[in-house]
Amino acid sequence: MTLFEMIRIVVLVVALLAVYFAVTMITMKRNIKRVIQAFEERDALDAKGAVSIADLGIRKQDFLERIVKMRDNRIQALKFLMDAGIVSGNADGRIYLNKKKMYAFRREGNFTARFIIPPQDY
Repeated sequence: MTLFEMIRIVVLVVALLAVYFAVTMITMKRNIKRVIQAFEERDALDAKGAVSIADLGIRKQDFLERIVKMRDNRIQALKFLMDAGIVSGNADGRIYLNKKKMYAFRREGNFTARFIIPPQDY
């Protein structure tokens, strides 16, 4: 194998990884927007308006649903928001979206946070 062929293979692998990363980011951004919209539709933006995950209409797809239907990754987006502290929970297991934390996370975060969290709309 010549040096030129090795360089071509390395460039191809890097390009494929970049495409995978871009598609993952775009998919996560779309699903985060859908999760935020679900919170806003149910007015679950503070502790008093908190709702259960089932009330949001977000659930993990079972094996057969993933085969037959289009993949629904909103549960991963919700998990990301919970891990980031943007979605908080009550003692009774209900959750709500904290917009102040969301915008602070976007403002103080890295490129990924600024890309996938929607910009402030007010």
